[in-house]
Amino acid sequence: MSSELPSKGNRERAVLVTIPLLILHLALLSLQIQGPSGTLFRSWTLAAQAPLIAISTGVARGIRNMWTGYVWLIGARSENEQLRETVRKLSLVNSSYEQERRENVRLRTLLSLTQGVAAKSVGAHVVARTPGFLSNVIYIDRGSEDGVGIDQPVISGHGIVGRTVLVSKHQSQVQLISNPDASVGVMLEKTRTPGVLRGIGDFVMELNYIGNSEQVENGEVVLTSGLDGIYPKGLAIGKVVESQKGKSVFRAIKVQPYIDFMRVEEVSVILGNVKPEIFGPQLPGSK
Repeated sequence: MSSELPSKGNRERAVLVTIPLLILHLALLSLQIQGPSGTLFRSWTLAAQAPLIAISTGVARGIRNMWTGYVWLIGARSENEQLRETVRKLSLVNSSYEQERRENVRLRTLLSLTQGVAAKSVGAHVVARTPGFLSNVIYIDRGSEDGVGIDQPVISGHGIVGRTVLVSKHQSQVQLISNPDASVGVMLEKTRTPGVLRGIGDFVMELNYIGNSEQVENGEVVLTSGLDGIYPKGLAIGKVVESQKGKSVFRAIKVQPYIDFMRVEEVSVILGNVKPEIFGPQLPGSK
């Protein structure tokens, strides 16, 4: 009985030693056996590594794509901002050129209007105007140092703006003809009938002292008569937009000035005493 126990233990130990030896032997054989793609050991190793390589490659590719996309997005965003800044600067330059072009057009129109003036004139810019929806007083950057005095006519490229009422060394206040306190001696272009044009603080003016017997149609041009002693004769002011018989002996006539007083920017001040016949008839757009 005792002899059987040691023999059983020896067999178990032999098995434990034999199995690793067999595995080692198979490994050594796999290193020597050549297949189509190399040794078996190498093939098994590659087969075992394939899933891990595929996973690591996919992760690396994803990180690379994400990083590349992020960097590209940052670059594209920066480039987009640069393009927007360039467009903004070009828009500002284009706007500046357009403003200069429009100013040149206005100044040429004003120059063509003042070329027939025998008296000396000086150009000026509007630098301020009274607050409010309707501005009936403006300020210009010319004063007594430039030869400007009180009650001198101020004109723009399309007709009369108003007259100077306050003058300092380098600035003057101009009362617009639309001012409720302003009046201008005028006449109708066709019939030469004289009247008085008064401001009412609105976009239109009232033409007074034209008899009901006169035929005054809409579109009739109103010119300065020169009888007020301030404005020269024959300068266009506006056109009739409403004409009907009044309750008294005079017609009720409304005149729309050619000048947009809210947007006038450049003017010319006629210096000295202006004779009534300095101007011939001048209409907007005429040469």
